Amino acid sequence: MSVPTKAIKVLIAEDNLLNQRIIEILIKRMGWDYTLVPDGQEAVDACIADKYDVILMDIDMPRMNGWEATLEIRRRNINIPIIAITAYSEESFRKKSFEVGMNEFLSKPYNKEEIYSTVLQYVKMN
Repeated sequence: MSVPTKAIKVLIAEDNLLNQRIIEILIKRMGWDYTLVPDGQEAVDACIADKYDVILMDIDMPRMNGWEATLEIRRRNINIPIIAITAYSEESFRKKSFEVGMNEFLSKPYNKEEIYSTVLQYVKMN
C-alpha cells in the first residue's frame, strides 16, 4: 500500500455499534480524518455542513437509509463519491445502490486493503 500525499476526509454513515468500531479502526490505521454519523439524515446534514472527500454509507439505517440519503445528497447536487458498505451481497442491492447514485459497493466483511484501494480509486490525490 502506498501512502497518500494528502489527508483524506471520510464521512462514515453506520448505525451498528460493532460495525462503527471496525470501520473506525480501519480508517484510523490509514491516518485519515473521519466523521461518524449513525443514520442517513445525519449523513445528509454533515454533507451540507462540511466538505468530505468520500462517504462510506451503510444501506440499512434508521430514520433515513443509505439509499434515501444518497438520493437526497444527489438531489442537492453534492458530487461526492459514495461507497456502499453493507452486509447485503445480493445483486439486487448492488444494482439499486448504483441506481440511486452510489459509486461503489462493498459487502461486509471488508478489510483494510479493500477500503483503502476503493477509496483511493475515487479520491484525487494531490
